[in-house]
Amino acid sequence: MPRPYTVIFSTMTIDGRIASKTGYSRLSCWEDFELQHKIRAASDIVIVGSGTALIDDPKLTVRRVPGRSPMRGVVDSKLRVPPTAQIFQRPGAVLITTSGHGPGELEPYRKLGVTIVQAGVERVDLAGAWSMLYDMGVRRVMVEGGGHLNFALLREGLVDEVWVTVAPYVFGAGVSVFEGPGFDGENEVARLRVKEIVGLCGGGWVNIRFEVLYPRRPL
Repeated sequence: MPRPYTVIFSTMTIDGRIASKTGYSRLSCWEDFELQHKIRAASDIVIVGSGTALIDDPKLTVRRVPGRSPMRGVVDSKLRVPPTAQIFQRPGAVLITTSGHGPGELEPYRKLGVTIVQAGVERVDLAGAWSMLYDMGVRRVMVEGGGHLNFALLREGLVDEVWVTVAPYVFGAGVSVFEGPGFDGENEVARLRVKEIVGLCGGGWVNIRFEVLYPRRPL
């Protein structure tokens, strides 16, 4: 099945945390924000998971650089993100990817003009959803987490690049950039290759651009 080219973008501490044990997640410097918004502007859609949408209530628009705002999207199997969230309320095209729900549950989102992609029964079938995005004309996806969505997409072989900015902090606990059941490391592991390393904000922050080698489904 054809699928869009997919880039994960995240900012993490030296120990790989995108949020502390209390949920604190302000890790970016101004150059990192600029880079994030440049990638948004070059994407057809920017997608977050339901946890990120609930905790951060992000706008997902392009504001810090010239360029258009892409479509906004959320992966939400259980429809936990309310129609009042900023992702649904701000002008522009917006999409929700979910699993099996009846017309009554989906109607509040449809009334707002939200495009609904249903794939899977109890949980979102990510491979199926990404194929449907491709059929809709989406060719480049930017994913901004959280950790569970990042890992699920990586495990399914749907990620082509990972851009991580390493902030000069250590949390010691909290949410990892990839959260999930994990690979055992002996029989299977995700393999990536460094494509570029760029110092940001005087070198205190470092952005590392990785290409995913495995697992990776064909485009």
